[in-house]
Amino acid sequence: MGHRTHAAQLLFVFVLSIPAHAAVYRCGAIYQDVPCAGGSTIQAEDARSPQQQAEAARVIQQDAATAEALQKQRIQQEAQWAKQQQAAHKAYLAQEAEAAKEAKAQAALAAKAEAQRQKELKPRKITTRKAPLPKASAAKAR
Repeated sequence: MGHRTHAAQLLFVFVLSIPAHAAVYRCGAIYQDVPCAGGSTIQAEDARSPQQQAEAARVIQQDAATAEALQKQRIQQEAQWAKQQQAAHKAYLAQEAEAAKEAKAQAALAAKAEAQRQKELKPRKITTRKAPLPKASAAKAR
């Protein structure tokens, strides 16, 4: 909606809200019922018939009702969207927690496997068998 269209609509609503033969002053881009420095007086008489005025009032009420219904619909849609976003975020957090749990389990298995590998690489103490030595006399007899 352009600036001029908006200003024209505001003027129209303002003109509808003032009593007949009331003075209206234009003060820059603002219309008011109080004179201002540099303001100009504008003619604000409603030249429409009572039927046209009634129809305009009906259209204004209808537009207000439509705007209210659209606002309620928008609020409901925003609430529904917020719930969906919250559910998606909750699912994401659950997925992240599950992935962290799985990573922790994998890290524990890897640490256990590394500890086993290190144990196997560790040099072992060599022990000799303590078998009785052959007797010297038996060796000489031969």
